Amino acid sequence: MKKMLLYVSALLLFGFVCLPSLPDAELLSQYARETKKVEVKGAVSNPGVYELPWDADNAALIEKAGGACDDADLAAVSLSKTLPNEGVLVIPQKRAQKRISLNTASAEELDALSGVGPAIAQRIIAYRQQKPFETIEEIMEVKGIGEKMFEKIKEEIML
Repeated sequence: MKKMLLYVSALLLFGFVCLPSLPDAELLSQYARETKKVEVKGAVSNPGVYELPWDADNAALIEKAGGACDDADLAAVSLSKTLPNEGVLVIPQKRAQKRISLNTASAEELDALSGVGPAIAQRIIAYRQQKPFETIEEIMEVKGIGEKMFEKIKEEIML
């Protein structure tokens, strides 16, 4: 029994002496290599600096920041890209698109709508001179504007 206890003690002593041990500084350095600090700004719920795993991508950063705001333009950001340590990610807002009033726009402004040329612009003006538009869907009553064109321009127009 004494031999067994001596043998186990020697084995434990050998393990403690021979196995490499990492000092605290090395442990911290290793931890620092496994994580990174990155900043997110712009159209996110909680902009700020976050600590993430080293291989975390932009999507993980946005999620950590509480998610994107409703007006965030995520198409402008590569969600699968990873930022370096101390990197900064800016989430832009969607640009507010200027809408054109069907009841007050000039022929030139109407002509700038997707798929609308000078002839259709003049027809829109003639229509509103007879009766002002009450809904944007009424534009489909103008000759040359069907459902397809309406779908194309509905985000560009207002009353």
